[in-house]
Amino acid sequence: MNRMIDNRKHKARAILVGVLLKDDSMGERHKDLEELRRLLDTLGVEAHATMIQSRETIDSRTFIGSGKVEEIRNRLGPEEISVVVFDDELSPSQMRSLEQDLKIEVLDRTGVILRIFSQNARTYESKLQIELAGLEYALPRLKRQWTHLSRQRGGRGFLSGEGETQLEADRRAIRTSIQQTKAKLEKIQSQRDSQKKNRRHFFKVAIAGYTNSGKSTLLNALTQSEVLVEDKLFATLDPSTRIIKPDEKPAILFSDTVGFIKKLPHALVASFRSTFEEIRDADLILHVVDCSDPDYTHRIHDTVKVLKELDLDSIPRLMVFNKIDRMKRQPIKLKMIKSVHSQAAFVSAIKSEGLEDLKNKIYASFKRHMREMQIEVSFGCESILEKIYEWARVLQTEYTEDSISIHFRGARRDLEPVLDQLRRNGYLLTEKSLQVSL
Repeated sequence: MNRMIDNRKHKARAILVGVLLKDDSMGERHKDLEELRRLLDTLGVEAHATMIQSRETIDSRTFIGSGKVEEIRNRLGPEEISVVVFDDELSPSQMRSLEQDLKIEVLDRTGVILRIFSQNARTYESKLQIELAGLEYALPRLKRQWTHLSRQRGGRGFLSGEGETQLEADRRAIRTSIQQTKAKLEKIQSQRDSQKKNRRHFFKVAIAGYTNSGKSTLLNALTQSEVLVEDKLFATLDPSTRIIKPDEKPAILFSDTVGFIKKLPHALVASFRSTFEEIRDADLILHVVDCSDPDYTHRIHDTVKVLKELDLDSIPRLMVFNKIDRMKRQPIKLKMIKSVHSQAAFVSAIKSEGLEDLKNKIYASFKRHMREMQIEVSFGCESILEKIYEWARVLQTEYTEDSISIHFRGARRDLEPVLDQLRRNGYLLTEKSLQVSL
């Protein structure tokens, strides 16, 4: 479809197809198709028409049955349709059957998202991730395209047989490319693991939420940085990490992540392993919600569902309702949301409203992980004390003839091993725990 979009003077047009099974809700199906329409709009494709087929079961050959296929075929020519897009994932055989019957390109939701990802990938790593996802998606969907090359003669004379088909050669080439791409990503992953070691003494916050909820804008506002911001689905693919309060110890790292959608294909989740590891390694997740979205409750549910599917639902979460500047004409609705979500933060990232309250909530969430102490140690343990100076915020140091008194604040996970080392070696003379002040 990339070629189709580039070569056309006018916007490509699509028919969107959804299936309503007996246990499905018509309202939910319309919402799914509206999301698919927005995905296509991101690609520059116009959703010209939407068709919903009610069925008891999925048709094994065409997904929708021969009658609906005929109905679609009758609309293609007169309405200048370029592509037919299914909201659900099609099997390779279903996609082949539909393209044979319709004589037009057929895509499913996964194929659409893959093309958006390919369009928006900017870093070497994300391009490799897209390449891997695309190869794994394409492998079972390969079809014979060169009938004049249906057989490649191989070997020496008749003893070697006819050789391999072009299709087999293509599959072998794709499998080789998959192995090579995975090897490149593994190399990048080892470098990322080294970077993680350097960050192990920081508090980590992952910004997650439905795509286009304003995550990148919030990251920019909190850290005074400039991450790409666009009003499109999946505008941000590459995880962006920024630091807040660099003079504080431990510093707080914020990572923006790829946006979620209701039906995020698992194959893409697997390919974007590094992006979701930013969430997996987080001490806190900022769950960003666009409070101006009429379906914000469904967006919350969908995001929580994806986090659960990724086994990330055990990480502490702070709900952040963004875009309150758009709620000026709906004060009652905003008041209602605040009453229901009384522990949440309410901000306008683009207007820099509510950011101080959000920061205070973030600091408060880390307070229970902090320890503030006054210790007195004997001389000779300077090498151990260096760890406190490196990992904690030293608030005061006093020297006497026989000892050093230090007042500091830092993360429990960093300080406990240091204190144990001072105790074991007999350097710790006195210790006093204080109330943590942030």
